[in-house]
Amino acid sequence: MKRLRYILHGFWHFASSHSRHGTHSPFVYRLADKVIYKRTEEKYRRTRIGNLLVKEIADYFGVVHTLSRVEVGESKALYIEDAVTTVEDLAQLQHQFHYIVLAGIYNSEYHIRRWRHVCKDGRFIVTIDLFLFGLIFYRREQPKQNFKLRFPFWKYL
Repeated sequence: MKRLRYILHGFWHFASSHSRHGTHSPFVYRLADKVIYKRTEEKYRRTRIGNLLVKEIADYFGVVHTLSRVEVGESKALYIEDAVTTVEDLAQLQHQFHYIVLAGIYNSEYHIRRWRHVCKDGRFIVTIDLFLFGLIFYRREQPKQNFKLRFPFWKYL
């Protein structure tokens, strides 16, 4: 039943999400254009596609992903896979890293609720939902916006 719910969420996400042209933010448009939807000649059959895109995004921003909440700094992006990190924790952590990757935002009802709370919370300025993971950016120079972009699965076929 959980697997079926996940698949249904995937179909709904694809139907309700946008490409780079559905964004009204130059910051998100550039990220989508230069990284997320950029065509590549290489084939990545042995790599989990979500992990590869996370790495490409890190390369674009010139940061290194860390699982440690102690290794803070603008040159780090925090990668969170666990279900115990609360919205309050995320609000505090976002100021310590370049951005946060929240993995598996549709993996369970708890993950879905947490992601929805993040998107509604005014402390999180830019959120990008790519179905396999969410990105959280704290950008003072931008108004609060939530983006739902299609995950570019075709890029890795």
